[in-house]
Amino acid sequence: MDHGLTLINADSPISEYSYSTRESSWHTAESEETEQDDEEFIEKHHILEIRPPFNEPLSARYLYSFAYKTFRMRTPHMLTELIHGLRENEDRIVEQCGKYAHFDLRRVIWSLDILRHDILNNREFKIFHDKEPDAKDWNLEIKWLMNREKSRWFTSNWLFAECYLYRRIWAAFHRAETLRNYDYFSLQKMSFARNVVYLMNTIVGATRDLPRSRENFRLLLKLSLWGNRCDLSITTEAPNNRMLQLIGELDKHLVTDQSEDVWHLLADYSNRSRPPQVVDIVLDNAGYELFTDLLLAEYLIEAGLAKRVRFHVKAIPWFVSDVTADDFRWMVNFFLNHEMPKLAAFGYKLECLLQDHSLELYPTCDFWTRPKGFSFMKQLYPCLYVQLSFGALVIFKGDLNYRKLLDDTNYSPTASFRDCLGAFMPTSICALRVIKSDIYCGMPVCAVDWLTEDDPQWMIKAEKAVIQLAVKPRP
Repeated sequence: MDHGLTLINADSPISEYSYSTRESSWHTAESEETEQDDEEFIEKHHILEIRPPFNEPLSARYLYSFAYKTFRMRTPHMLTELIHGLRENEDRIVEQCGKYAHFDLRRVIWSLDILRHDILNNREFKIFHDKEPDAKDWNLEIKWLMNREKSRWFTSNWLFAECYLYRRIWAAFHRAETLRNYDYFSLQKMSFARNVVYLMNTIVGATRDLPRSRENFRLLLKLSLWGNRCDLSITTEAPNNRMLQLIGELDKHLVTDQSEDVWHLLADYSNRSRPPQVVDIVLDNAGYELFTDLLLAEYLIEAGLAKRVRFHVKAIPWFVSDVTADDFRWMVNFFLNHEMPKLAAFGYKLECLLQDHSLELYPTCDFWTRPKGFSFMKQLYPCLYVQLSFGALVIFKGDLNYRKLLDDTNYSPTASFRDCLGAFMPTSICALRVIKSDIYCGMPVCAVDWLTEDDPQWMIKAEKAVIQLAVKPRP
């Protein structure tokens, strides 16, 4: 898979930050063929030629939705690229996983090709036959959908279907003895991190020993926010090499900015006589975004805004570039052993903070890869809910976490963020999200109308972002 990285020209429309989606690469012979028979597909599978209605779950059954575009074009193309990458890197995989991996790779590629055709032909979801602890729950959910004639890619809720996709990919590898622990997205994640090493070195040098202040906190919070643009399921382009200096200029792309409120929440909490303050960060993407999250966590500890920062990761390879425990450890070791002195010192600092438990990699939890919104956490994973409730704040990174906060429901854009969270409120909640799909809330009146009038595709271009906060009152 070609992941060549190119910094944008300063004269481009959004010169502050390069963001080139894979839209152009979707228009291959395969996608052109898909477009040609779109009319027949719409009629055959009863696709509704409308936008998703308000207060309904997002679904690919609506023609004018990002979910439809995802399963008609993006996902089949992603699977094609994954298959191509496996074939291209077969020798490296065999060297890493053993000579029998050669035969297992053939079976995996066959399974992935079946999955791709299942999506293109809107076939029913298949039951899982593995013996993993979560298989029973997945199968119960699939049967529940079957009973309601919603067990196909273009009839199911988008959140379930997309999570099911990545669980199917993982199952294909997990069935193969030599590949069961192989992260099939790891080469992409590591390659991207290595390609932005000079940018990371510059940012590390500029953020050493920052004093506690509102301005410095907001700088690092926004650096973490805009790091969310680096999502390998959407783009392979690097951030601008002047990213730190341009953070202020990106404020015009913040549709909602409650960074000031987040500062006051943590500053007030830390100034009072309370138990040690914990901040949880539910991570999104590996590589550059994880780097910005680690910088934010380091600052929270050093500035006394938190006594401990806990990181939550995915249990399996997920949505191409989501952080797993192995990705987290790899990143720390990557810095620790780097030849650049500033990065090596940063890695040593992270290692020390991890050893004294100021930073903590929270034990891997399957909930983050379940096809459920966060409103189900208290019922399904009560211990996780209680642990989060002990903290002062949970920061949710990225688009998928945002969708789960809202149960993937298409609320009115002006609906209150707090109201859309429903019963999910273990503690105060902050969403750092670069907008990459057509779901949002808590927006200023008419903001979505104005943005859509200017560019009907704005919500999938990752050019706009939000920092939103819902505060849980404390006694």
